[in-house]
Amino acid sequence: MKATHRAALMVAAFVFLLPLPARSEIRGGSIEVTPFVGYNWFQDKQNLKDRPVFGGRLGYNFTPHFGIEGTVEFIKTAVDDKGLTSFKEGQFGFPMDDVDLYFYHVDAVFHFMPEGRFNPFIVAGFGGAHYKPRVSDHDMAAFNVGVGAKYWLTDHVALRADVRDYMVTEIIQETYHNVAATIGVTLAFGGRGRPVPAQAERVEAKPEPVAVAPIPPPAAPTVSMYADPSTIELRQCAKLTWTTTGASSASIDQGIGSTDPNGSRQVCPFNTTQYTVTAMGEGGTRTASTTITVNPPPKAEVKFILLEDEHFDFDKSTLTKEGVVILERNILVFKENPEMKVRIAGYASASGTEEYNQKLSERRAKTVEDYLTKEGGIAPGRLTKIGYGETRPATYEPIPSDIESKAAKSNRRVLFEIIVK
Repeated sequence: MKATHRAALMVAAFVFLLPLPARSEIRGGSIEVTPFVGYNWFQDKQNLKDRPVFGGRLGYNFTPHFGIEGTVEFIKTAVDDKGLTSFKEGQFGFPMDDVDLYFYHVDAVFHFMPEGRFNPFIVAGFGGAHYKPRVSDHDMAAFNVGVGAKYWLTDHVALRADVRDYMVTEIIQETYHNVAATIGVTLAFGGRGRPVPAQAERVEAKPEPVAVAPIPPPAAPTVSMYADPSTIELRQCAKLTWTTTGASSASIDQGIGSTDPNGSRQVCPFNTTQYTVTAMGEGGTRTASTTITVNPPPKAEVKFILLEDEHFDFDKSTLTKEGVVILERNILVFKENPEMKVRIAGYASASGTEEYNQKLSERRAKTVEDYLTKEGGIAPGRLTKIGYGETRPATYEPIPSDIESKAAKSNRRVLFEIIVK
């Protein structure tokens, strides 16, 4: 024990005489060597006395957090109860006395706070236990788990403490727990330090730029347009006039196109039309509009077409050649005016019976309607017919005087009107 104390004092003196660095940490890529001493407590059923433990560790840190290490430990102990004569593998008894125990294992280490002086960690590993004298035909398997901490005195020297549970087992038979507490000195070599932060480049202050008032954007153009006159009849014309300010060019729709920013021109629309002028300049675009109203043409006047007795076979409703010629001329009028609708009215004189004259007028009106639709291709929806017989003499209609005289010459026996609406 005296030799152990002297070794511990020498290690302590070596540690505290080393110069202290500015900072300490666990570094990735570093190698650590840790001699240690401690005390081991055996489980009672193993029948060994609790004794000091001596050993050493050699480790490598892959990263500041994670490392691996190999450990060898030695315990010189003795049988506790020498009267025990019946025991299992892994237990000790008579006639054994002194026992030498060697632990060897490989452990994984995880550091929780590798950046500072104080680094707590957890450790777990697997290895074997060798006893002398032997209590098994081979070394027994040994698992271990534990916790510990390192405290860095310098950049490369730290104090280390561990508490572990060594589970010595025959796997399928008995397991014995040995608890050991150790303290040691860790010496670190090499490794990658944290990058030193780059010094900030000195930047000389520059004078503040003098604020310059922004140049206001150019104003948007103005534009106006009017028509004279604004209302015209079909086939008449009007004059468009437009004026702008702040515009470099202009354009008018309705097929007129580009034009001067200020000007006028004559237009002759066939329908009511809106004209829009667009003025363009550096400040943007503006538009103005005016509308020219075109009045529709007047409705067609009422026209009269006279078919007298000589235009029908005597006492019949069959058209003569003269009657056909009159209707052919009117078919052309109908086709030139597709919106026109007509009324065919039949009249009769007072000769003959009232019933006879009524039916004769209706038949002759039907003859005219059939000819217009079948021979002339006039849509039936454009035609209406009526036979007045002798109940409504033609003189009751507002017929011009020249037609009235013709009807009189023919004794107004039959009179047809085709009224254009």
